[in-house]
Amino acid sequence: MTVHPSVTDLMRRAEDAELARRAHHDALTGLPTRLLLTQTLERVLARRVTHAPIALLLIDLDNFKQVNEFLGHDTGDAVLLQAAQRLVAATRAQDTVARLGGDEFLVLCENTNAAGAGMVAERILHALQHPADGHGAEARVTGSIGIATAAQHHGPTDLLREASAAMRLSKSRGGNQTTLFDLRLGGEAGRLLDIETALREGLERDELVLHYQPIHTLADGSLKGVEALVRWNRPEHGLVPPDDFIPIAEDTGLIVPLGEWVLNEALRQLSTWKRAGVVPANFTISVNLSPVQLLQAGLVDLIDGTIAEHGLTHEDLVLEMTETALILDRSTMMDTVSALAETGASLAIDDFGTGYSSLSYLRYLPAKQLKVDRSFVAGLTTDPRDAALVAAVVRLAHEFGMTCVAEGVETPEQLEHLRLLGCDLAQGYFLGRPATAEVLTRSWAPAGVN
Repeated sequence: MTVHPSVTDLMRRAEDAELARRAHHDALTGLPTRLLLTQTLERVLARRVTHAPIALLLIDLDNFKQVNEFLGHDTGDAVLLQAAQRLVAATRAQDTVARLGGDEFLVLCENTNAAGAGMVAERILHALQHPADGHGAEARVTGSIGIATAAQHHGPTDLLREASAAMRLSKSRGGNQTTLFDLRLGGEAGRLLDIETALREGLERDELVLHYQPIHTLADGSLKGVEALVRWNRPEHGLVPPDDFIPIAEDTGLIVPLGEWVLNEALRQLSTWKRAGVVPANFTISVNLSPVQLLQAGLVDLIDGTIAEHGLTHEDLVLEMTETALILDRSTMMDTVSALAETGASLAIDDFGTGYSSLSYLRYLPAKQLKVDRSFVAGLTTDPRDAALVAAVVRLAHEFGMTCVAEGVETPEQLEHLRLLGCDLAQGYFLGRPATAEVLTRSWAPAGVN
């Protein structure tokens, strides 16, 4: 007897197939994603003949952020699509071109040594130099390329790490050029590789710590929540600030396990505070999401599961993301952001005011908070232009039904000015420096936070 699948089964299979397609192919360009390329690279490395040459190119588009800021995200999408097409045209039939995320691409070259990879890179640089047509606006971008070649011991992560380090060297030298990774380069490439290796080991050895910066309600001065800020307690180096290791984590993919650790640790600590009655029921914790994390398959499920694991609700967590993150890959990012919003998560736009396409995004972003960048708050009481900008952002947030949060408050005058403007929340050194959970717990207990 033949058993035919039900309509429900067929629909489920179709949905599963569509999810798999989205995970393996970029929505904008149609190129393979980082996940698919990594799987391909694993197979290539596993089956290659001894000493068969393999090269990996990592291409980062120079000046792409400026294209988005000045010409808009629609133009940015058009430039990304044309860049992808030019990469495919400039490479060989046997090469695999993939989109790493944002404005970064990968090219896998089998049976290709360093010299051959260099020739491919030169063709790519030449192809990218021609102006792109961004819906009638001429956009000029070039490429910074890093090349890594596989030794016998290399895995996919090793190749990507070395290609990233070489690309960063190209970028630091002005862009529009190629750098071949070689440990003998020493200097910057060696330093970056050392940091990446130590950070990978640090994740395994539990060297990361969270500091928490208080966020206060301006109307009555009460404590509303905290922002979780990651630090790296690197042996023989002390506490390493995030600016020194987060960019490297993003380039190498380490930001994914690092971000998972931050999310879990932050929610664990919040749950501990709430169970002990140290903080009020409406106390929230804010966690930053990087562009790489927003491209991560399964992010929504990860957040849902971690919240449930610690007995919390989505109202307890604020997820912060920068305008730059949302601009880099609009289609994919918006799908993720919308899915997060549907779960009830509170979304915040961080560093607002530093990009030129902010207003267009406010029309459809399901955000609940708008955070004024600290650079504007710094001049609030000394520069009339900064004061006008902050006042405009506060009004704009309220017009869109959002809460306005000011960052970087360092003086009582700034705090009072923000209060008069009607800003809702604030954080900064004047209100409280980032501190460990132990320090904050001692300062809040036993009376609790009012």
